[in-house]
Amino acid sequence: MLDRIIDTSEKIIITVGLASATLLLFANVVARYAFDSGFTWVLEAVQYLFAWVVLVGAAYGTKEGVHLGIDIMVEKFSPENQRRITLLALACSLGFVVTVLILSIRYTIKIYEWGDLSLDLQIPQWIPYLAIPFGLTLMTYHMVHVGIKLWKGEITRIHKKEADDYVGEIQE
Repeated sequence: MLDRIIDTSEKIIITVGLASATLLLFANVVARYAFDSGFTWVLEAVQYLFAWVVLVGAAYGTKEGVHLGIDIMVEKFSPENQRRITLLALACSLGFVVTVLILSIRYTIKIYEWGDLSLDLQIPQWIPYLAIPFGLTLMTYHMVHVGIKLWKGEITRIHKKEADDYVGEIQE
C-alpha cells in the first residue's frame, strides 16, 4: 500500500512539475513577445519546480532501474560474485545518498532558522530547498528496497538493460 502511494505521489510530482514549468515558461514567452512584458517570478518558480522534478525523478529512476550501469567487468564473474559486487556498489551508493541526505536536512534546517525569503516569489527559502532531503529520502527508500531484492536473489542487477527489453519485445 505504501509503495503504491509513493509511486503515485512521485508520478504526480513529476508530471505536475514538468507541466507547470512548461506552461509558466510558455505564458512568460507569450507575455514578453505579445504584450511586451513578462512575469519576473517565472524563472525562479521554474528553477524550483525543476529541482523538485529532478530530485523526485532521480528517486523514481532508482526504483525503475533506469540509471546508468556499467557492468561489462562485472559480467565476467560468476552470478554469485556479480550479486556481491552489485550489493557492494549499492551499499556505496546508499552510503553516499544517506550522507548527503543528512547534510541536506541540516542545511534546510539552517535556512529555516534564518527565515530568508526567495527573491521573486517571496516564499520561505526552505520550501524549495526541501526538495533535496525529500528526493534523497525517496531515493534512500528505493535503494533499500532494491538492496533487499538483491539480497534475496529476486533481481541480479540494479539497472535495466536495453537488450533485455528488446529481447522481451521480440518474444511477445
